[in-house]
Amino acid sequence: MLKRLSDQTIETRKRAALICLAFCVSILPLIAIAPFDHPSADDYNYSVLTFHRWAQTGSLLQVLKAAAETTVYYFNEWQGLYVSPFLQALQPAVFGEAAYMAGPLFLLFIHVASTLFFFHVLIRKVWKGTRSQWMELSCIGLFLMIQMMPSAVEGFYWYNGAVNYTFFYALLMLMTGLTWYCDQSGRRSVRVSLTIFLSLMGFILSGGNQVTSFVGILFYLICGCVRCAGREKKKCLPLFLICLSVTAGFILNVTAPGTAVRQATCLDRPGVAGTILLSISDTLSYMTDWLRPFFLICLAAAVPSAYGAARSFRKETGFSYPYPLLAVIGAGAVMSAMYCPSIYAQGSSGNYRLINVSYFIFVILMIFLLIYILGWISVKLEKRGFLALADRLETLAGRISWQSVAVYVLVFLVFFYPTRENLSGFNALTSLVNGKAMQYDREADARIARIMEADADEIIELEPFTVKPKVLFFEDLDRSPDNWKNQAMAEYYGRRGIILREE
Repeated sequence: MLKRLSDQTIETRKRAALICLAFCVSILPLIAIAPFDHPSADDYNYSVLTFHRWAQTGSLLQVLKAAAETTVYYFNEWQGLYVSPFLQALQPAVFGEAAYMAGPLFLLFIHVASTLFFFHVLIRKVWKGTRSQWMELSCIGLFLMIQMMPSAVEGFYWYNGAVNYTFFYALLMLMTGLTWYCDQSGRRSVRVSLTIFLSLMGFILSGGNQVTSFVGILFYLICGCVRCAGREKKKCLPLFLICLSVTAGFILNVTAPGTAVRQATCLDRPGVAGTILLSISDTLSYMTDWLRPFFLICLAAAVPSAYGAARSFRKETGFSYPYPLLAVIGAGAVMSAMYCPSIYAQGSSGNYRLINVSYFIFVILMIFLLIYILGWISVKLEKRGFLALADRLETLAGRISWQSVAVYVLVFLVFFYPTRENLSGFNALTSLVNGKAMQYDREADARIARIMEADADEIIELEPFTVKPKVLFFEDLDRSPDNWKNQAMAEYYGRRGIILREE
């Protein structure tokens, strides 16, 4: 029976279904732990007005007005983001502490949905790949993004930070996908409608963090130049118009009064030359850290579908995948460019929630380069008289033996074991199994109960957390009532002051 099984093959469709199933299973712990999540730090700062407005009026319209007032305040007093504060002011716990779980669930959903859409355009539309190839490459990419992201808590579970970065990453993915439809549509009315819609989205994109908006500018500028080089003026005009909208929003963001206020607190800025050098240095540092053996093992699972997609595009268009080294350098340049706004403004590449976004783009670039380099190899085989071998490899990529699958799973598990504590899903599952997620939830609820039963003019002393689940816990309070986090929480609940008890 084993001999018969080893002689059989698993076709692309079944393999894609299994990989898709494995990805879905991998995110179940991340979904299951969401009900135990609680707000912290800037969640209170940005939503104090909306929280009180909902408590006083119970009117959603009044809450939206309060969110708009919050946006105006932060635009003038702290930083020039003109969309993020509105979303941050609507953190779900405003409508009840239990509603906070909606934040990570929404962000996880929009991240997955937008990435699937982007890969659908990239694999199915651009590279002319099959549905199975799209499913495989998407799920492998999503697995790498979510499980090995630098910080799951700042990417999904701390709403204030996550909505300012993960949400706008998702918006960027949606825009890039829709841009293809705008570019390829033969109907003028569709192109005009999509151009207007994408221009509006571009302006919204620039109202969030400066990293995704800067990448958006580069994307549309490069695409527009490529179309101009191909003398396709009708297609380059919409791209430049969208680029103009993103750029206008970016300029509004960086020249806002609040941006000047925040930038005045950042005294150690490197200048233009220093920014470029530091961005290259940080890119090399992060890429070295991310290209771990487990990452490469996971990426290796994408080779069959990547090769198939590369061959499909070659047969459809005759593209020869020239200058692979230039493609690698270009990918590195994109990564370096992502860090430039933060380094120039603050002197560092940023916090984990920003690094999360650069890591997401890194994964996409790795899959892009995998397809490109495999396509280049197949073309080399053709040019050296091995066309039959190139086609044979494509056939073999579509049918993998069960024996090969078993070997791969064994290697995967070997590399998984030492890496497991760095995986988001494993950390979430561990916190659920050992009860730390539930204990954290109980202690957070006990804090709220203590605050609500105390007098308004009382300095409330809260117990420190005894557990700090990795994917849920972001930052705790301080022992001084003058700490900004303590003040934000006290103002949110309408109390005189809050301190953390000495351990």
